[in-house]
Amino acid sequence: MNEKQKILIIEDDPDFIEATKLILEQKNYQVLSAYDPLDGMKIAKKENPNVIILDVMFGEKSKDDGFDFAYKVRQDKKLAYIPILMLTAVNMEYPGFNFSPKTDGEYLPVDDFIDKPPEADELLQKIEKLLLMKKSKWGK
Repeated sequence: MNEKQKILIIEDDPDFIEATKLILEQKNYQVLSAYDPLDGMKIAKKENPNVIILDVMFGEKSKDDGFDFAYKVRQDKKLAYIPILMLTAVNMEYPGFNFSPKTDGEYLPVDDFIDKPPEADELLQKIEKLLLMKKSKWGK
C-alpha cells in the first residue's frame, strides 16, 4: 500500500490552514500543520514531510520568521532536501518590507513561491511539481 505524501503547512492563520488542508486532503495528501516556525521545525524533524508550505510573516514581532526558517531547514542535514513552497503576501501586509520573489527569490532557499491566498488549482499544481522533484534544488 502506498504511503500518503505528507505536506506540512507552517502558517499562523488557522482559517488559512483549514482551507488549505481541505484542498490538499481532497487529493489524498496527509496534511500536518504548525502555527509558528518553532513548532514547524519540531514537526518537520519528527514527521519528515515531502513538502513544506511556509508563510513569510508570523505576526508583528516576528515579521521575517519564514525567511529564517527556510535558512535553518537548509542547514539541517536531515531536512535540507525538503522542497519549500513559500506563501507571499508580505508586501500587501507590510508595504515597506519590499520583498520580491522575482528579484530576491534567488537568495532565499525555497523552491517556489505562491501568492496568498492561493487559488486551489495553482496550489495543487505547485505541490505536484515539488513532489515530482523529490528533492529541493537547495538540498545538499
